[in-house]
Amino acid sequence: MRKVFVLEERARIVSELQWQFEGEVDWQIRGFSAELDLFQHVLRENSDEFLVILDLNAGKQVCLQFLQRFMRSRGSFPVIVFSEDPKLNLEWALRELGVFHLQLGSLEPERIAKICRWHFDLQTPEQSSHLQMDQ
Repeated sequence: MRKVFVLEERARIVSELQWQFEGEVDWQIRGFSAELDLFQHVLRENSDEFLVILDLNAGKQVCLQFLQRFMRSRGSFPVIVFSEDPKLNLEWALRELGVFHLQLGSLEPERIAKICRWHFDLQTPEQSSHLQMDQ
């Protein structure tokens, strides 16, 4: 199961991604409005099976707090940050905190869905080669 967890105030990104992945049974899109709830949830998940999207409209401080927890955590997982502000000057700081993609400006659900698919497709060949070796 491929999981996408979204931290946002309103379920805008979640609903757009659910529409993008409609009909694909191996995707789960889940939204969180509280940073701590999201962080505690991801600690219980297998980090190979999910990625996190942070909407900076939920608050820069909230998102940065999540990223700080992320850096101190035992595991690593991919993080995408969305900001409607196209002139966000936090790019390098966010990248140093582990963000692998920044989506700035208007919300482009097709692009975010494509990046999610790309991320999980990168993992699939490696996992399938392990299965072939075991047989």
